[in-house]
Amino acid sequence: MNNYTVFDAHCDTLCQILDKGADISHNTYNIDKKRMMEYDGYTQVFACFIAPEYYADPKARFDALYKTYLAQDFSGINPILSLEGGEVITSLEEIDYLYSCGVRAVALTWNNTNMLASGVMCEDTGLTPFGKSAVRRMEDLGILVDVSHLSDKSFYDVASIATRPIIATHSNSRLICPHPRNLTDDMFKIICESGGCAGINLYPVFISEKERCDENDILLHIEHFIELGGIDSLGIGADFDGTDNNLPVGISGCEGLYKVFDKMCSVGMSDDEIDKISHRNFERIFGEV
Repeated sequence: MNNYTVFDAHCDTLCQILDKGADISHNTYNIDKKRMMEYDGYTQVFACFIAPEYYADPKARFDALYKTYLAQDFSGINPILSLEGGEVITSLEEIDYLYSCGVRAVALTWNNTNMLASGVMCEDTGLTPFGKSAVRRMEDLGILVDVSHLSDKSFYDVASIATRPIIATHSNSRLICPHPRNLTDDMFKIICESGGCAGINLYPVFISEKERCDENDILLHIEHFIELGGIDSLGIGADFDGTDNNLPVGISGCEGLYKVFDKMCSVGMSDDEIDKISHRNFERIFGEV
């Protein structure tokens, strides 16, 4: 049933473990190692999400999440660390510190504005001069710039200076579901041209304006991005444990992710196309950078 290999570019499970207890081996959250190991292979990007309530001391929150990450037994799966929310970054030296901790992708903002850029739910002032310097340092080190929560102007400011692949770890198509967190066709094409990748988000608010959605609605985003020429620039960024358990019908966690791939198969997508989306595209980009 789960004979797929998965690369999921975004989850918030570290926050759940830190704040509520348990560990990655077995828990009641959307992701644990027991369920991930039902697949042929599983790479999971674990986000250190800096929520607004931690803005008074964002570095302390990052360090607590990093300590939580180090305490987990990841044997049997492939973990990668990311940062969601650039409030931690107050100097270029902080980027060096993040890299030394193993952070390999940084979402410059959540929905708010900070020293780097404006987020999607705020006044659209774009990337700051310091933000531009931060992007350049990330690219020099080998940290991928994640544009998932950026305002539109911030996105285009990043695109104007980026020299390496741009990723949107958990963002869908704005044409299919008109939410500002989603990508316009033009944005997705820019990501493709950069050699980057967008991860399909399973949060229903970003999938459909309907009250309930399922894998058929998820497929609409996948098919649209492929129509834009994105078969090599599309992956999974499920946002597990970041949706308050609001997920598509029939998917309660990573154990149900195979249903998305089964649906792709049922409409005639080839094994090669499914493999690219399930894991190979993000594997390539993280490996290259």
